[in-house]
Amino acid sequence: MTGPKTILSALSFATLASLSPAKDTAAPTSTKPPAPVLPLFDETPKTIVVNGYSTSRLWPALLQEKLDEHTGGKRILSVKSAIKGGTPVAKWIDTQSGEPLQPWLNTLRPALKDVPPDHPVIVLAQQSLQWTFGDRQTGIADKSDTARIKQGADALEKYAKLLKADGADLVFIATHIYKHPMEPEIGNERLALAELISRNLPNVHPGPDVWIPTKDQYPAAFAQDRLHPNDLGAQIMADHWFQTLLDYDQAQAQ
Repeated sequence: MTGPKTILSALSFATLASLSPAKDTAAPTSTKPPAPVLPLFDETPKTIVVNGYSTSRLWPALLQEKLDEHTGGKRILSVKSAIKGGTPVAKWIDTQSGEPLQPWLNTLRPALKDVPPDHPVIVLAQQSLQWTFGDRQTGIADKSDTARIKQGADALEKYAKLLKADGADLVFIATHIYKHPMEPEIGNERLALAELISRNLPNVHPGPDVWIPTKDQYPAAFAQDRLHPNDLGAQIMADHWFQTLLDYDQAQAQ
């Protein structure tokens, strides 16, 4: 599968810092990512669980191909999907209590548990905050919408903690791809992710910014409905997730 060349740029801590809402008494924060605790591309087999909804149906298989090629054909990182259409964070967990909902119990938890006992588990979560603030259309208006930014970050924190409680050793979280009918609220989900990352949860890291490259390739990277990614859109996401994993692993050697 071929497509226009995409710029591979993971959502960096510096980018996240620029997205964060201003605070009157904010403590200085470093833009250097913390040292990884789990090397990804050593000889130890690991399982990657991709959690998301319909926009993540295609790219996990492409990511597996890229990982296998990078490791010389060895299956060091095994990618499996825990995908269910129409399920942003608020459909996986109760965002108030943090308790798992039926899709989590039926799809995600079995995927996290059904791995070889010696495999560390890495979750790549490409998620959304739709329905977190009430109806699907309601979202974060802009950087000044601090109440919803905090509410979104709180939901993501509950989600990340439940992933770890269910066996994830390492969690990467990204937000939604470009969604033309629901902008700027969808793009502003990144503000909540930036707030989450600023909380420095152990072994919880930002995934790639897939909103910018899919916006740049709109509508070419989308199916006829202009909502779901086509093959090009899937390739863009696979490329950016792969680069995120490479950047994370290379940080350990520094």
